[in-house]
Amino acid sequence: MPVREMTDADVPAAVSLHLAVLPMEFLSRFGERFLRTYYRAWRRAPGGLVLVAEVDGRVRGALLGATSPGVHTRAMVRQDGWRLARDLLIAMAGDRALARDLLVTRARRYAGGLYRLARRRSGPPVAAGPVVGEVTHVLVDTAAQGKGLGRALVEAAIAAGREAGDDALVLVTPPDLAAQHFYDRLGWRREGEMASRSGEVFLRYRYDLR
Repeated sequence: MPVREMTDADVPAAVSLHLAVLPMEFLSRFGERFLRTYYRAWRRAPGGLVLVAEVDGRVRGALLGATSPGVHTRAMVRQDGWRLARDLLIAMAGDRALARDLLVTRARRYAGGLYRLARRRSGPPVAAGPVVGEVTHVLVDTAAQGKGLGRALVEAAIAAGREAGDDALVLVTPPDLAAQHFYDRLGWRREGEMASRSGEVFLRYRYDLR
C-alpha cells in the first residue's frame, strides 16, 4: 500500500478528504481556506506526522499527528500562527454562529494554550519524561474503505513513532463502533472517554511502543 509523506501539492486533496469524511468536526466549520493553511502549517512544523495513502495515483487517505507534540505545536504557532489567525478571523467574519461557538467554547482554552507556549519558550526547560506522540486524524475516502488504507497509515505512524524514539502514541476518535473495532484489531488499548469543551465525546486510545 503506497503510504508516503504529504507534500504541499497533496494539501488540496487532503483537505477535500477532511471535509468529506469529517463534516461534523468543529475544525471543518472553519472552511477550506483555513484547513489548507492548517495542513500546510502542520506539514511545515518539525516533529509532525503527515502522511497520505494513494490508490491508482490518487490521494485516498491521510493521517495527521506528531511524534513530538509540544515541539510541533510551538513551531506551528511560531511559523504560521499569524496565517492561521488571519484565516480563522475570515471564517468567523462570514459565519456569526461559528464566531459565537468559538468564543463560547474555545477562546479561553486557546488563549491559555498560547500563553503556556509563550512561557515554555522563555522559561526553564521542561523535565524529561516519557515521550508520547499523537495521532489526531485518520481519514479514508469512503469509496476506498476496506482496501487497507487506514491500517497502512496507522502502521506507518507507529513505525515513525518508534523511529523518533517515542514511548507511546495516543489518539482520540468519536465513539463510532467501526472506529472502535478498527483500533482494537490493530492492538490499541482503550483508555476511556473524554469530552471536549463543546460537549463532543471521544474515545481515547494508546499504543505502547516499548
